[in-house]
Amino acid sequence: MGSNENFLFIGSAALAVVGTIGYHNFIKMIPATIDPIISVIAIYVFVMIISALIFPFFVDRSAIADNIRMVNWTQFGVACAVVCMELGFLLMYRSGWDLSVGNVVTGVAINIVLLGIGFLLFKEALSPINVLGVLLSIVGVALISYRVA
Repeated sequence: MGSNENFLFIGSAALAVVGTIGYHNFIKMIPATIDPIISVIAIYVFVMIISALIFPFFVDRSAIADNIRMVNWTQFGVACAVVCMELGFLLMYRSGWDLSVGNVVTGVAINIVLLGIGFLLFKEALSPINVLGVLLSIVGVALISYRVA
């Protein structure tokens, strides 16, 4: 892996981590008095503005039309999934989930399902150590979710 590919590999993961940390912190701070749907709409208005501002740094102007023609049902699918995720986490935190527990519980569940999808649909390798990791994750969720009375 060259230095540019290595930077992209590590940098993209770091960007995802920073974004996810910010996401969970900010979504937890949304006032309970705002309607969840209005909140999601406002979030995506800001997403559009931010995307428009960074657009010139990412897009090859000569390929804009070609890229627009490549938009298909998968972008709609992602949009549906993101709205579910936004509403789900917003309502989770409003209903009393702790930031430190809610994300871990959902994260483990998500990762277990994605591990199965990766194995079954995308033919990704699944080793005994992966299975052990799943079992340890389940134990970890049980321990982190346990409340001492």
